[in-house]
Amino acid sequence: MDLEKLFKPKSMCVVGISKKNPLSPGRIVLLKNEFEMQVKVYGIYPSGGDIEGIQLYERLDKLPEIPDLLVIAVGPDDTLDYIQDCADLKIPAAVIIGGGFAEIGGKGKKRQESLIKIAFDNDLAVLGPNCLGVYAPPLVDTIFLPTERITRPPKGSVALISQSGGVLVDQFFVKFNERNIGVSTAVSIGNRAVVDEAMLLEYFSQVDPETSNIAFYLEGFKEGRARQFLQLAKKSEDTVIVFFGGKTREGKVATQSHTASLAGDFKIIYSALRQYYVIQPQNERELLTSLKVYDVLSKRRNPFGKNVITHGDIAIVSVSGGHAVIASDMLKEYGLNAVRFSHQEKMELKELMNPVARDIASFNNPIDLTGSVLDTDIENIIRYLSDLQNIECIILLLLPYPPNISFQIGRRIANIITYKNKPVVCFVPYVPKYSLIIESLELANIPVFHSIEETVQAVSALKERTRIDNLKISNFFDKKSS
Repeated sequence: MDLEKLFKPKSMCVVGISKKNPLSPGRIVLLKNEFEMQVKVYGIYPSGGDIEGIQLYERLDKLPEIPDLLVIAVGPDDTLDYIQDCADLKIPAAVIIGGGFAEIGGKGKKRQESLIKIAFDNDLAVLGPNCLGVYAPPLVDTIFLPTERITRPPKGSVALISQSGGVLVDQFFVKFNERNIGVSTAVSIGNRAVVDEAMLLEYFSQVDPETSNIAFYLEGFKEGRARQFLQLAKKSEDTVIVFFGGKTREGKVATQSHTASLAGDFKIIYSALRQYYVIQPQNERELLTSLKVYDVLSKRRNPFGKNVITHGDIAIVSVSGGHAVIASDMLKEYGLNAVRFSHQEKMELKELMNPVARDIASFNNPIDLTGSVLDTDIENIIRYLSDLQNIECIILLLLPYPPNISFQIGRRIANIITYKNKPVVCFVPYVPKYSLIIESLELANIPVFHSIEETVQAVSALKERTRIDNLKISNFFDKKSS
């Protein structure tokens, strides 16, 4: 199967277009791709005609060319007829939006079995059924929601694969956009009758050059495919992240009616994924936090250079004592350690501060710079800590409330970090008035979070990725030596 045609088609065709209902899925997909994306688009309508200047063809065999991709937005029985047409006309890929297959049981299950046979007999790459399909900017977008109703994430390094279309466009698209997490391709797999998580892992880790982080939301592995998935994850050079839904008894019941999933024993799954170098966030926030820092590290201009977090030895710098205490309380839970400063280091840190703040600031770890801090104080402290070899990362809790902190502080900090390459993860309140500071940092690819816990989680995620990378390197050399 040629999965490239799903994500990078030169041409596509949509069936199931309504001339009367402007919000019908097929019509939305047709117009969205014609006017917003780069793929060449065709439409099928039994009597031909046109919609908004787009010519419609009566049948697939009337098209001026064989499209790379067919988007099917019709009922389940008609869907099977179009899948057979794909096989007969050698259309290599299809997205099935509609349901009525295995998720409803009985007749639907038999329909899905017929679909699977046609697809595998003809090497037809089929996404779905019961899915939103593909968002692969700037080429193609088969999500049948009007653009004004959804939020699109920025372009980036994360391939996002979700069994749930709703989770994809809400929990992920919205929050990716809020946190400035970049997506290379997003895929809704629904029932995954044909193209499944193992196939997608293989494609994004071995074929797609735009992807370096592959994130899955799953409600269980497809039956018989877990071993293949694990083997692919272990040898992948990309970072593989899996977040599971349906972990509880009630959640497992819900997955059956949702996407016909087979939820498994998650204690066994957790152990297996860890053994095969897959990162497993424990909750949605941790997933988003991990992906944000991994996306940053994947950028061409990585601000941290070759510096990594191996042991979790960190320094906390804050302008608020309370924030510093809260962060310190979380370190042990996330496998991090506060570095102890020597008496000499504390004295040197103190000398870097302005005279007013010098006598009231605390130079233990965490460092509390107090509300009397100046921009230059923060710069001097970050510069000093960046030169200490025993500190792997600095957590900067930057509250711009003190009157002597300017709105240029983001750029001033970014200049130091870009020069020193010391890993620094920041907390800045996500409020509009501080957007200039956040933007200055993130334009320099320095990750900024809007809660203390996310900031600590981010450092832990960087440590976990170092562990995975070291295991993969060790496994690579062990294989070569043997």
